Amino acid sequence: KGDTAGLDAKAMSVGSDPDGGYLVTPDMAGRIVSKVFDTSNIRAIASVQTISTDALEGKTDLDEADAGWVSETGARATTSTPQLGKWRIPVHEMYAQPEATQKLLDDAGVDVGAWLEGKIASKFSRVEEVAFVTGDGAGKPRGFTTYTTAATGDDSRAWGVLEHLLTGTDNSFGTDPNGVEKLITLIGKLKPHYLPGARFLMNRVTQTEVRTLTDASSAGKFVFVPSFQAGIPNTLLGYPITIADDMPSYTTADSLALAFGNFAAGYQIVDRHGIRVLRDPFTNKPYVRFYAIKRVGGDVIDFEAIKFLKFGD
Repeated sequence: KGDTAGLDAKAMSVGSDPDGGYLVTPDMAGRIVSKVFDTSNIRAIASVQTISTDALEGKTDLDEADAGWVSETGARATTSTPQLGKWRIPVHEMYAQPEATQKLLDDAGVDVGAWLEGKIASKFSRVEEVAFVTGDGAGKPRGFTTYTTAATGDDSRAWGVLEHLLTGTDNSFGTDPNGVEKLITLIGKLKPHYLPGARFLMNRVTQTEVRTLTDASSAGKFVFVPSFQAGIPNTLLGYPITIADDMPSYTTADSLALAFGNFAAGYQIVDRHGIRVLRDPFTNKPYVRFYAIKRVGGDVIDFEAIKFLKFGD
């Protein structure tokens, strides 16, 4: 008669799998959202050369011939003959070896193998960029921030030592003279030969502080010029800025937080080959090992092409 009192009436719903939830499956076509990691971009501004052996060698021409004045009939003594030196950059090996089961590789709805290889390539890129900035040269490239620096000019500084300009104040661009004048002085320390292609290099924290610097001689005009076009870098006093998040921040005392120079002339990156990936399904069955290696080196080769602003006194 329609009387349902005391009966346990069931209705279909998505919230219960047996009552219909199994029929409602999520759409798996959404994209993979990947975390963005801080990195540098030294490879884009340095000189890069691929070689077919385990090291790249070149010559250093630091000497000059002697010359002098002489009269028409005066004696000509032998003058000094210039000498050459040599630099050498070995390549170093980095590796990765993640694993995945053969069943996952066969049955997953996405190409797990390609995804893993992409993750390896991304990590390799970040690992080498760290080394180009801060590497100690022991089994890895040597970074340009790890060299001894001195507040002496190119004419009196030993080769192998980079030049720095002190701000005079820890964690600050200084006040006497102000930060803009320090940057102008830093630019002036680079020989004109290097200025075409020169750029500033700093991390995002230091760039944020740079954006606040104003030129007192032009009614407080900001010297940082932001770019509003994709692919065109921000500029500072007419020179482009490259962000290198592996560099120290200006808030660290005595840090080499800002560099200016021609990195294509000053820093050499050496590639032995690209990334090699070997899929090994035998060693640890049922897992497939993705054994990946890359061999790369890097070092400063011209110690007059890169200058630092050192945030200390």
